[in-house]
Amino acid sequence: MNNQLIPIVKDLARSVLMPFKILGLSIAGIALMTLHVIAASPSTTTSSLTDAAGDIVFPFDLYNGPVPPWIDLVQASVALTRGVFHFEIKVNAEIPANGDPGFSPPVNHLGSTFGIQTDRKTAEHFNFFGQQRSYYFNFLVGAVYVAGDSGIGLAPGWRGFMLGTNGFIEIPLVIRRDTYIFETSAASLGNPASFNWVVASECDPVPVPVETNKSLLIVDYAPDSGYALWPVPQP
Repeated sequence: MNNQLIPIVKDLARSVLMPFKILGLSIAGIALMTLHVIAASPSTTTSSLTDAAGDIVFPFDLYNGPVPPWIDLVQASVALTRGVFHFEIKVNAEIPANGDPGFSPPVNHLGSTFGIQTDRKTAEHFNFFGQQRSYYFNFLVGAVYVAGDSGIGLAPGWRGFMLGTNGFIEIPLVIRRDTYIFETSAASLGNPASFNWVVASECDPVPVPVETNKSLLIVDYAPDSGYALWPVPQP
């Protein structure tokens, strides 16, 4: 192994591997799947963006406190390597093991999610409260802290998830200090040659199946308007 990679590998060994059961993968298999992306490949195709820290805000007053900084988006990236999409979301604070901010009324779930549009014609329409622009996504891939009954079978705690053509499934999630890291195969996204994407953070008081326009509380967007593109067009 390249000596420059050793500190990174040691750092990941100290990461918080979130418990889950999906597709029969073992913890060792998940760790290998995450680590393989670290060894940079000349075939890697990456798209990334940054977002201003401290720009998070609830669209209306509901809770008795400020938006938790561990869903304040700072940086996001998506990379394709050897048929696997690797997603990272960096936030404005170290991510706590207990992500529940203890609000009143209580938070049901909160987290940060990639919205991916591979085909505008078949994408689902999203109209978020307080956001002028409508969005269209075929897939949602992200990290969520479940504080109550999620309504979709996710146990309490930090979870990785994917919602798309095959329904809702749990996927591997690694937390490294201030960064959420998760992966899914290119095949699971339909092997796209390109797609539009947005990252958004939410802090919701109700279970997922009963979310409405006003109970799906989006507190941060990156980019702030419009979409990013994967892969980045070459000049």
